[in-house]
Amino acid sequence: MPTRKSPTSTEKKPTTRKAPVRKTASAVAAPAVEPVPIDSIAVDSAIAKRTPTYEEIAVLAEQFWNERGRPFGSPEIDWLRAEATLHAA
Repeated sequence: MPTRKSPTSTEKKPTTRKAPVRKTASAVAAPAVEPVPIDSIAVDSAIAKRTPTYEEIAVLAEQFWNERGRPFGSPEIDWLRAEATLHAA
């Protein structure tokens, strides 16, 4: 059975495309914002806590692993305990 073509697919239509418009730095101006002194910003205590680094967690997890007698397998136990300890501090 022959395939049926739509009537518009046999006609070629001319296409015209516009060139993309580039934005320059002068066209996009940043809003004027006054700097706020750091002393005047109220810092939430939950945000102020520092997130422990990978290195700190790894060192503490190794200490916990050594305290447990360096058992084989399940390193997640020591890693999660180290994370919880450092996040609580």
